Amino acid sequence: MKRFVMALFGLTLAVSALVRPAQALTEPELMVERARVTALTLLTDPQYKDLKTLVGRARAVLILPNVIQAGFFVGGGGGTGVMVARGDDGAWSGPAFYTLAEASFGLQFGGQASEMMMVIMTQKGLDAVIDRKVKLGADANVAIGELGTGVGASYGVGLSADIYVYAKTSGLFGGMAVEGSVIAPRNEFNDKFYGQKTEPRAILVDRHFYRPEAQALATALSAQ
Repeated sequence: MKRFVMALFGLTLAVSALVRPAQALTEPELMVERARVTALTLLTDPQYKDLKTLVGRARAVLILPNVIQAGFFVGGGGGTGVMVARGDDGAWSGPAFYTLAEASFGLQFGGQASEMMMVIMTQKGLDAVIDRKVKLGADANVAIGELGTGVGASYGVGLSADIYVYAKTSGLFGGMAVEGSVIAPRNEFNDKFYGQKTEPRAILVDRHFYRPEAQALATALSAQ
């Protein structure tokens, strides 16, 4: 009987090991997947038709799955996102992580969440963002594309901006302030995602770091 109990206990342990849930995604890994979903959401929406054309010519794309804005007289917000750059061969790099921090002042009420894509069209725009903190409107020329239902009219898409911003929004916020926002590398996410010390330029330009799990994001951007 004792042998039977011990054998049953051993079998239980073996079965438990087999059915143990897969290891949960890390926060950076989850951010890459959310960025892929956001890219598909915006690129397949008919009201953002200009976005597809711009992404097809872009030097890089910064995708922010969840930008939060909230305010009562003084507003502020931001979010974390994923940037990929296009090489001379047309292929997208592995992802690098960046944060967007925004602050604005004025008569503001309500709250707003946005799925946002920043399409970087020029080498100047890419160089401004890639390694350091950059202030939009000061270090790189910014234009607003489609802001989405409930935010305001389209401001149109010209041909001279370094960065174009598209956002799909929800909530009651009275406007979206982009100029003056600061973009900065999130190095701790980069290091965690690749499992070693990294630099944004080494990821995006030199292509020294890559993970196969990020291919789905590149495919979503290239399929449009």
